[in-house]
Amino acid sequence: MDSAGVKICAIVPVYRHEKTSRHVVESLVNLNVPVILIDDGNAPEGREILVQIAKDFADVELVTHKCNRGKGAAMRSGMEAAVAAGFTHALQVDADGQHDMEAVPFFINEVREHPDDLICGYPEYDESVPKAREQGRKITNFWVAIETLSLKIPDAMCGFRIYPLASSWPVMKCLRNNRMGVDIESIVRLAWAGLQMRFFPIKVRYPEDGVSNFRMFHDNVVISMTHTMLCFGMLIRLPLILTRRLFKKK
Repeated sequence: MDSAGVKICAIVPVYRHEKTSRHVVESLVNLNVPVILIDDGNAPEGREILVQIAKDFADVELVTHKCNRGKGAAMRSGMEAAVAAGFTHALQVDADGQHDMEAVPFFINEVREHPDDLICGYPEYDESVPKAREQGRKITNFWVAIETLSLKIPDAMCGFRIYPLASSWPVMKCLRNNRMGVDIESIVRLAWAGLQMRFFPIKVRYPEDGVSNFRMFHDNVVISMTHTMLCFGMLIRLPLILTRRLFKKK
């Protein structure tokens, strides 16, 4: 724990990205960031790779799901382990190597400057980004602006965030979404809870040989259902949201 009382770990959910996860874990460990690695029901050969990674690095804890439960469930398992281990903050990072790991020190410094805030990345894409994925994000960000009655969330789907666990875990452990809608639901519910957020750019690339867990039809249906649920949730909370903003202005 540093002088500011901040103790950060990284949570890396892994499903079918066990080969690229080694580079992600090594990058974090080299930055003195302990890692909670989540084996989210990988095949036996993938599980063996993750077990070996945990053996090769002293600051890596492996949490295993016997079957695939989804990114949301993996993040909750990781956060539960982080809270139990006494960490104050958790960096969520994808295992597929898309995020620029050189940005980690900057984000950690922001946490030390603003330990009570959610520190989020918003993607800076190169030419490798699939156009459908880019357009889908724009649609999601439009709906998130409605669900939060705010234009302060520039991206709701980037899986690179540092959560203050004391305020985030009580919200995160009650999420309903286990899969691709979890990043959307979590950021909207944390906004409803009044958590302050800070956004900074992070470079994101999509390798040509990368493995995608996104199921075009099924996950788009899930995301649409997530937005429907959140829109109804916003209407229920509308008086509270407006009252909070009115008193904040005063």
